[in-house]
Amino acid sequence: MTDATAAPAREPSALRAIFSRTFVAISLINMLGLAAYYSIFVVSTRYLSEVFRASPAVAGLATGIIVIGCLVGRFFTGSIVHQAGYRRVLFCGVLLYLAASLAYFAADSLALIFLVRFVSGVAVGIVGTVTGTIVAVVVPPKFHGRGIAYFSMSTALALCFGPFIGIALLDSIGYRGIFSIGSAMALFNLLLVALVKVEASRRPSEHHRLSLSDFIEPRLIPFSLLGCFVCLAWGNLQAFIAGYAHEYGVVAAASSFFLVYAVAILVSRPWSGKMYDMHGPAVIMYPAFVCLVLGLVLLWANLGGWAVLLSGVFAGLGFGNFTSVGQVSAISMVPRERYAQATSTFYVFFDLGIGVAPYLGGLILPAVGYTGIFGLNAVVVVLCIGGYWLLQRAGLTHRPTATGEAVRVHD
Repeated sequence: MTDATAAPAREPSALRAIFSRTFVAISLINMLGLAAYYSIFVVSTRYLSEVFRASPAVAGLATGIIVIGCLVGRFFTGSIVHQAGYRRVLFCGVLLYLAASLAYFAADSLALIFLVRFVSGVAVGIVGTVTGTIVAVVVPPKFHGRGIAYFSMSTALALCFGPFIGIALLDSIGYRGIFSIGSAMALFNLLLVALVKVEASRRPSEHHRLSLSDFIEPRLIPFSLLGCFVCLAWGNLQAFIAGYAHEYGVVAAASSFFLVYAVAILVSRPWSGKMYDMHGPAVIMYPAFVCLVLGLVLLWANLGGWAVLLSGVFAGLGFGNFTSVGQVSAISMVPRERYAQATSTFYVFFDLGIGVAPYLGGLILPAVGYTGIFGLNAVVVVLCIGGYWLLQRAGLTHRPTATGEAVRVHD
């Protein structure tokens, strides 16, 4: 009786601790920034083909350029925040993305487009890393699971609205209209930065020679490398679901794949975040791996449109929860002053896996076909289950964070 009445009483305090003004502001910044990014991303290949007469290979290279830029932005942000502070770096990242969005209007050659895409990637990497770090700072450690799960729902919403803006509105407002919407979102994000109030990051007491540990967290490399292999599966799914749909006549179902994926994330993440806070990552990670495997197997089996939609559900429950729980696990293994490096490390390998996947998948596509790609990636994720078990035994997947650490925010 006591337990049953105590649980509801704790939940409001958790929500109050999580949903500070700063938390809401950075969640909106993340959502609008990624929505702007996805709205341009989904039309970029067509834009390059129609406006610049670029070949499919060149258009694909432009996609790779933005991933490289994102890796660069994430890699250096982990060190920069300790020199300049969270809010200043966030402002610079948002401003840089606004400048890159506006530059689309003036870019009149492929060389300039490539430069704009690279700078956009750097900005996305900076903003993504610093917002992911701030959420870990402003949410009390004992609520990290729920806090980051709620925060990551902004990414799921961006995945819904961003592609919708680009695909649904392109024929009516054109490319310049899409660029205008992206620029407007970035401009609004600049205003939201004013609402972000977080104490300055701890700065080194004395100058020292830069080392790799200033940019990434070496302890997290094994776990992040495992995440890179998981991201190979998701990267191939993103890259080849459209071709798969055309090949097997399931275009209608595939067009709703990412919507179903996002809904599964929105429904499951608050629950999975609470389970993490109560029981640790393993209770979420193993089912997430299994769900992702099931989603890939459904595509490999080629059972029709209903299987594609069900695959989207399993992908959301699997990869969607792996992303948020993986980030929480990463920051749990380091002290607070290393949150930025931990976030940077996890997402550098995350982006690397997604960026490399289309290239590797393209190499084997002629030999195995679309179903073969998804089947092979299912095998990769199964192997990752074993890898996670080994890392867990070695204590390299999670370390409970002390709940007594004070978090001072100006909200």
